[in-house]
Amino acid sequence: LALLWYHTVVRPFFALDGSDNKAGLKEAKEILAKKESAYPNSSLFMFFKGRIQRLECQINSALTSFHTALELATDQREIQHVCLYEIGWCSMIEMNFKDAFESFERLKNESRWSQCYYAYLTAVCQGATGDVSGAQNVFKEVQKLFKRKNNQIEQFSVKKADRFRKQMPTKELCVLASIEVLYLWKALPNCSLSNLQHMSQACQDVDDSSAAGLRNLLLGAIHKCLGNSEDAVQFFQRAAKDELCRQNNLYVQPYACYELGCLLLDNPETVPRGKTLLLQAKEEFTGYDFENRLHVRIHAALASLREVVPQ
Repeated sequence: LALLWYHTVVRPFFALDGSDNKAGLKEAKEILAKKESAYPNSSLFMFFKGRIQRLECQINSALTSFHTALELATDQREIQHVCLYEIGWCSMIEMNFKDAFESFERLKNESRWSQCYYAYLTAVCQGATGDVSGAQNVFKEVQKLFKRKNNQIEQFSVKKADRFRKQMPTKELCVLASIEVLYLWKALPNCSLSNLQHMSQACQDVDDSSAAGLRNLLLGAIHKCLGNSEDAVQFFQRAAKDELCRQNNLYVQPYACYELGCLLLDNPETVPRGKTLLLQAKEEFTGYDFENRLHVRIHAALASLREVVPQ
């Protein structure tokens, strides 16, 4: 089970294999094939089957597996919650914000792990359905549910919710916020080409100068997933130069530098520039959201570079 968790959750999340989001799937499938027949009604193995399907971009199949695992876990509350979490994420990946809202709202009400974080996801998805008034009410709950002061996820949730607690959110900004969490949690590579195109259009529909840096970062990430490297480079460059994001999205610049650096590593002629950008992202920025997360990814990118070009 620990190996399945490592191959289907840890490796893709921390980008331990660079941009290869499907690394580890072969090993995970081999483990699952040996155990699935022995434990046909295991909610945990059904959950990991869904994780594999999600990483293979088979989102509808993943949803079926997670719903089956949810039904099998009748007396296993913790497993029910991880299944609900994945159902919420798969629904967001499909831009089915109604189903995502229902899953995250249930987690907000039932789970003890991080009601603050689940409240933020609930509000984002509720706003993305168009119910911005209801979403604002939930955004106001986020601060009240903030209990783990040193937890990066809760700090991020409170910071992001604060804006919409004070002013009415728009559907467009809530959709942008949903794409933002998909990006930060490395879920964009799990999206279909059609959904990525819908997300690209949704980002372009946002007309808010304070969100320009974030919008460019997300457009860069989407175009990277679509295979449009030249467009991705341009968007990442714009995000890296956006000074306004230092006020409300401090993480945008270092993440843009990292993304740009990784893209440049793919071309032998631009490897030195790519390495410089990775080191810049690591050394020139501090105090931003998910700094440790990015440092792990930068370390993995530099380590893979050393394997190709021994120092």
